[in-house]
Amino acid sequence: MSVPLPANDDYRRRLRHPAEFTGERGGYAPWCGPAAVATAAGLSYGSACDLLARVAPDRYPPGREIMTAWWRDLVAALDLAGVPAEPRPVEGRPTLCQTVRGGLPEGWWLARVTGHFCLLEVARRGTARVFDNRLHAEPLSVRAHGRRRVTHLAALPAPPGAE
Repeated sequence: MSVPLPANDDYRRRLRHPAEFTGERGGYAPWCGPAAVATAAGLSYGSACDLLARVAPDRYPPGREIMTAWWRDLVAALDLAGVPAEPRPVEGRPTLCQTVRGGLPEGWWLARVTGHFCLLEVARRGTARVFDNRLHAEPLSVRAHGRRRVTHLAALPAPPGAE
């Protein structure tokens, strides 16, 4: 079920950058859950928070900052925004680098890794770029979340502006 996006969300033509979210938040760094939703759906940070509040109003009361988010809520918020997330089972406790090198198919992925949400663009076998609340197109490495343990994965369509 897709929801009409707010009129002020004119972000459909380019891939959002973490610095934009920081600017929207008055200079404060964004939190990873809403930033992942905003990047994947091409929304403002505030609109991503609004979607999460619609999905689970008891966990995300209106007007309160979303610091901790739940996997199922991110997937549901993306669904509300018309972005289908197809979960993929994760076996064992692989690191993000092991997961990508282990044959994760090319494309865009939402990942939850050791208490953090990020988007991955897997380009070729063993290579990927990381997008999150602080990184933009950073090559996956041990410094860019590569050692974190993967707990959840979902395939996504390419975010707006990434095609």
